[in-house]
Amino acid sequence: MRHTPSRFLGGGALLFLAACSSSGSTDYAQYWEMMRQSFSGTFGKSSVTLEQAAGIPYASMGWRLNGGPQNIIVLASDNGQEQMWTSAARIVIVTKDGRIKRTVGLAHDMAALVARSNEGFQSPAVTAQTPNPQQYTADFPDAGVYGAQIVCRAAAKGARAITILGQRIATVRIEENCSSSSLRWSFTNVYWTDPKTGFVWRSRQNIHPAGDMLETEIFRPPA
Repeated sequence: MRHTPSRFLGGGALLFLAACSSSGSTDYAQYWEMMRQSFSGTFGKSSVTLEQAAGIPYASMGWRLNGGPQNIIVLASDNGQEQMWTSAARIVIVTKDGRIKRTVGLAHDMAALVARSNEGFQSPAVTAQTPNPQQYTADFPDAGVYGAQIVCRAAAKGARAITILGQRIATVRIEENCSSSSLRWSFTNVYWTDPKTGFVWRSRQNIHPAGDMLETEIFRPPA
């Protein structure tokens, strides 16, 4: 992973504009030493501050499980198809266009989320414009569940302004209503997306039929 110097402008605006490239050679020793020294992953019951996020010169994301303390996780790889985020606490979150595909290290992990359509995974902004429902299969090893069918319908709910690290961001709120008849599980995911690009700045996603909800917000976006 190559990283760019940490530069901030106007109270942190460049935290969102400066990006971290995940291509090319990786100095893993430097990367893990930075993670060990810069943060332990959790910042109490409050949210991560601008100063804490600014100390990490890599693409980074905040995450919170079931309303607990907010944590920082760093982009470890980006192959153009999916992003793998990881932390010194050995938590791994794999995303595709802001949608969580896999988790590792949580109390209840989603081992895989697979899109069943010919188009594969589509961003929430795209699915919100598609009349047909999206179909997925999911694996939850700790529950002994594999290949569970999940059907989702997404819809845009209008413009919403959100604030991340003091920075006000214009977004479109997208709600995704999902259900799995085999698991008797119904839930709603919410995404706050860029109105022009569809980039997901913030999300609230259900990741396990046990009721676990994972909230994410991007601090420093990938290149």
